[in-house]
Amino acid sequence: MLVILHGALGSAHQFNSLCEHYPQGRVVEFYGHGAQVALQGQPSIDAFVDQLEAELVAIGLPCNVFGYSMGGYVAMMLALRRPELFRAILTLGTKLAWSEDTAASEAMKLQPDVIRAKVPAYAEDLARRHGDDRWPRLLAETAAVMADLGSNPRLTTDSVRSMSVPTRLCVGDRDEMVSIDETLGLYRGLQAGADGKRHQMAVLPGVRHPIEKAPVHVVRQHIDEWLSG
Repeated sequence: MLVILHGALGSAHQFNSLCEHYPQGRVVEFYGHGAQVALQGQPSIDAFVDQLEAELVAIGLPCNVFGYSMGGYVAMMLALRRPELFRAILTLGTKLAWSEDTAASEAMKLQPDVIRAKVPAYAEDLARRHGDDRWPRLLAETAAVMADLGSNPRLTTDSVRSMSVPTRLCVGDRDEMVSIDETLGLYRGLQAGADGKRHQMAVLPGVRHPIEKAPVHVVRQHIDEWLSG
């Protein structure tokens, strides 16, 4: 089975075209996103990891996982804790280098009034995804998750050395949020582990960060090649 994980502020509808190619696929929406209820208490990346763990345990078989952006981070965190739940992981556009400055810079982009004024089409899309009365709260929750990652990054070059689940890190060469260098840095951490030869990194030419900007056939090619291999 292919389990698909969206990014921060994302939802299942972003993967409708991709899911047409994987009728047995399943998109997991994180707490507070799309049709999912909001998490009670302080949101954190760890809560999303716990949620994914429950989902994969319920499936009952090792799964192939495609994690876009934050979804890839969540998948890798869980794979370090429960490798037996996974068959393989492919990430795309996952930000792997977090610091307090990085988190603060990204959080500055998550202001509802600014989004409404400068990118009204994006505000409308967020309202469609999460509800007109819910998306401003989700922005604040996402900023809190980023701040937590900035002060306490979970994935580091040292921590990923124990990764036993085959993982391919993909990044677009035009990604505005995730750099090739930061992806390469964590990939080297993966390679330094005992199972380093099981991991790969791929740079996707002409691909930007938004999943809607990534050609479906390119994403599908990498999924088929890596997760179904």
